[in-house]
Amino acid sequence: MTSLDFAIAGPAFSSPPFAFIGPYGLGPFLIPIAGMAFAFGVILLGVIEKAQKEKLRHETIRHALEKGQPLPPELLEGRPLRRARDDRRGGLVSIAVGIGVFVFFDAMQSEGVPDGVKWLGLIPGLVGIALLINWALERGGTNDQPKV
Repeated sequence: MTSLDFAIAGPAFSSPPFAFIGPYGLGPFLIPIAGMAFAFGVILLGVIEKAQKEKLRHETIRHALEKGQPLPPELLEGRPLRRARDDRRGGLVSIAVGIGVFVFFDAMQSEGVPDGVKWLGLIPGLVGIALLINWALERGGTNDQPKV
């Protein structure tokens, strides 16, 4: 009898609190519990970070008012400045991912991957092309220069 057999079938798991878990112990439950704990931790860190940023913003406003300095409107709004949506970057990344998927599955044909699977790289590639077309159309519409 190995130590693993004793841990699985030992007297600790036959007691009433652990009787519902079964013969495998806590093993099957650890990965989902760890995943949920990780997600909860990420959310909690995001909330803490946002609260700290707000605290620093309020301290900055208070110090500026104490010194009699004018407050910029961005500081009063409290929303961070975000960059404009750039479909060009998303399009180029999607095309690169599509090429990478195509090359990867093409190289894996010798390992038994079916021949047609490599064409799955067309999906992100064509999405990238659509994003580039959208970027070009939007850019053309906001340009004040006359089109020739």
